[in-house]
Amino acid sequence: MPRILFIFFILLQMPVGKGVSAQSSQEKYLQENIEIHSFDDKKYKELTEGIDFTDEELPEKKENKKEQKPQNFEGVGAFLKFFFIALGIGILIFFLVKTLMNDSLFSPRDKKLKPVTQVDLEKIENNLEEAELNDPIQRAIAAGDYPLAVRLYYLAVLQDLSLNKKIKWKKDKTNGEYLRELAGTPIFKNAQEITLIFERVWYGQVEINKSEFLEIQKLFLKMLPNKITVA
Repeated sequence: MPRILFIFFILLQMPVGKGVSAQSSQEKYLQENIEIHSFDDKKYKELTEGIDFTDEELPEKKENKKEQKPQNFEGVGAFLKFFFIALGIGILIFFLVKTLMNDSLFSPRDKKLKPVTQVDLEKIENNLEEAELNDPIQRAIAAGDYPLAVRLYYLAVLQDLSLNKKIKWKKDKTNGEYLRELAGTPIFKNAQEITLIFERVWYGQVEINKSEFLEIQKLFLKMLPNKITVA
């Protein structure tokens, strides 16, 4: 019996002891003084310096995002639009200048002239009084065909004499017949001289160079004042 009472007594003491101990510890914590610490801004700045608290992505991620961004073609489209507008204006100006300068970007003196053909010569002789001889003469000179240029100069003299009623032009008349019509006139000597030169160069096929032609040209121009443009 005493043994049972002793065990019971021990069991009875155990929970009571724990409760007292727990209670005394809690009361002791609650009764302690609270120590208040001031906030050190300077220390906080030192500790947080260089730290970015924003939600921005890391540089690597940003670069990858840029690479994956689709290309913007607005700038290319604007450039192409400007290019084609400028091209159209350039073409328009080109054709305008070409038209104003008589189908050439250069002066007529620089333009490559077409040679005078046998067909052109026959057309001139068939309708001499209305034919335009200045251009064929310049074309023959530009081509270096001096015998043909002499032939055309002689036709120009006959044209001028016919228009001034000093001779009667006919295609089948000889040069001698024209000289007889001019006999006794102030221009007979000059007409006789150029007729002789023409027959030697054209029919006699005497070769002449440029310097010789220029001397012959002066004799023809005396008979054709202000009629033919000198190249």
